[in-house]
Amino acid sequence: MKTITDLLTIIIPCYNEENYIYNTLWKISRQNFQGVLRVVIADNNSTDKTLEYISKASEDFSNLQIEVVQGGKVGFARNNGATFVSTDYILFMDADSVLIGRNVLNEAHKNLNRYDIISVKQKSLTTHDKKSIWTYKILDWMRNIMPITFCTGCFFLISKKKFNELGGFDETLQNSEDFWLSKEVPKSRFKILNEYIGQDNRRFLKFGYLNFLKINLFNYFNYKNIKWFKKDLGYWREYEQTD
Repeated sequence: MKTITDLLTIIIPCYNEENYIYNTLWKISRQNFQGVLRVVIADNNSTDKTLEYISKASEDFSNLQIEVVQGGKVGFARNNGATFVSTDYILFMDADSVLIGRNVLNEAHKNLNRYDIISVKQKSLTTHDKKSIWTYKILDWMRNIMPITFCTGCFFLISKKKFNELGGFDETLQNSEDFWLSKEVPKSRFKILNEYIGQDNRRFLKFGYLNFLKINLFNYFNYKNIKWFKKDLGYWREYEQTD
């Protein structure tokens, strides 16, 4: 049987993530797997110390093969990263997303042949912020009850074949390109594992807790209306170079 390192490549879009990227890579390296796992970081010309931390991670984590390629806006960064993938499966993650526990990838490995898209539950790393904790809980509840597939970009595992069939992420969209792509897969072919990925509360502080949930709810109500997804809600503006 092929190992997870034979089957999977991780893609991470990145722009000025000096406060997050090293820890994200460290948590990947702490997963239980044999061999060397390839991680492709699509960096959008970061101007802070992001690349220094990526270089340090390359030196520190011998079980990761870390490569940096050209990034851009999130949809382009993910798609461009995917062009460098030769494995059967791609895992898209965010630069500030950390795998919780050491068996997330192993559990995903067990389900690769059963589903077209695999995700995990989300958990707040800002433990003193109760609103953050509950916002992630509500988001997971929404993803479960929606009759269509809603996979978030912090952990979006898909076969390369299915990704190519669907045409990748729509680079013309201004928000929720992950939702727009994942909804094309039947809910029966989507699995949310009983594993977790963690993020802090920076998105909620930027948009507001209720507004964050509203955006995801409006995605569902507008899931056939591409004009909604072409609206610039400013979600990624802080995290990507716009020039």
